[in-house]
Amino acid sequence: MSGFSGSTICPNCGASCDEYTDWKPFNYTSIKCLECGFMVNPVIEYMSLEELNIERENYDDLKPLKKLPKQEFNW
Repeated sequence: MSGFSGSTICPNCGASCDEYTDWKPFNYTSIKCLECGFMVNPVIEYMSLEELNIERENYDDLKPLKKLPKQEFNW
């Protein structure tokens, strides 16, 4: 394991809840509250070509892509 566990305050009920943070293969944090059931888990997904081009246009006037770049799921 490359991360660490701790506790944080639940944004829903204010109770102490479990928190796990990792940085391999990328940064993420997950949270579980055993009082109210609040849960945060990262979801890994890619944008569609249309979504990516909209974001590129809005972010920095980048030219639209004609096809998606290579997208890996095995880090």
